[in-house]
Amino acid sequence: MSNLIAFAVVGAFLIWLLGVGKGRPAVAPEDDVETPIDEDELEAAEREVREDASAKPIGEALAGEEGNDDDDWGPGAGRSNLPGII
Repeated sequence: MSNLIAFAVVGAFLIWLLGVGKGRPAVAPEDDVETPIDEDELEAAEREVREDASAKPIGEALAGEEGNDDDDWGPGAGRSNLPGII
């Protein structure tokens, strides 16, 4: 009889470990494809980027300017991206 109880306890424990009965994980916001796009908010964000005087095309931003180390942030930049760490 004790063997049967032990077998039932071990079986229940294994089922619990495998996660039988767990609900599906919540959908991440970036996986939400059913919510409609707010066209007005998107247009406002695009207009803000177009009107930003400091915004540069991606090619210029990645190439950087001579002597301007603030834009040199990529691999091999020679400095740490973490403040206070050289």
